[in-house]
Amino acid sequence: MFKISTESPTFDVVKWKLRLSDPWYQLVMKMLIQIAPDLSRKKILEVGCGIGGFSINAASRDAEVVGVDVAPKAINQAKNLAKQFGVHKKINFIIADAHYLPLKNDCMEIVICSETLEHVSDYKKAFSELVRTTQNSGYLLLTVPNLLSSLFFEYIILRLLGQPLYVKRHVCVEKEDIFHVFKLRQLLNRGDLRVMKIRSTNFFHVPPTVKSTFKIFQNLQVISDRIEDFFEAHDLPLRLMGANLGVLVRKRNSFFS
Repeated sequence: MFKISTESPTFDVVKWKLRLSDPWYQLVMKMLIQIAPDLSRKKILEVGCGIGGFSINAASRDAEVVGVDVAPKAINQAKNLAKQFGVHKKINFIIADAHYLPLKNDCMEIVICSETLEHVSDYKKAFSELVRTTQNSGYLLLTVPNLLSSLFFEYIILRLLGQPLYVKRHVCVEKEDIFHVFKLRQLLNRGDLRVMKIRSTNFFHVPPTVKSTFKIFQNLQVISDRIEDFFEAHDLPLRLMGANLGVLVRKRNSFFS
């Protein structure tokens, strides 16, 4: 969709992010299309936007976007990319902490938070901020890594060695919390939310460097997508054992049942 200059040393990462190639963003898009196939004039907030791949993609589809991240370097790069692709007037990128979003209550139609809650110091407080900024009858789309999956082994390695340098270079991800479907359901157990969908993706997770070295990403992705669709269609318990869990919830108001 986007043309990117190959002169930048971060060309591969930028290309990957702008194409929403990460499995978790692919899951977000699958859930998003159920509620908003047309993003025109939708007010969308992305918390943990990184270098802005999803936010720029949404703005290119005529959404009104606010992108928030705690990392100044990521936000600066996001602003530069938004200008490069001519969508900077439709996006407001903000440096802010997920625990204290500088936004009014009930101000966004759709709130996205993908692979971010595991990196904050108090994920419950950050989640409450996501709900607070979602308007009544609006939607919240969330993804988190799933420990009850093939991701377990990578989690152990990250705990021992820390995040790879190519990750630290772009975003602040020192913390790596544990998530699984039981913890996620507990987080969602609120009277002001109605869970519409919980599903997972990325059933054959391996670190990005391994995928790149052995050039196996495409094959693994195709197989994983087919397994995901099969499990989802047949509502099998294994459908929640992908490396990334995604949830779509709707915020209730006093008239919404």
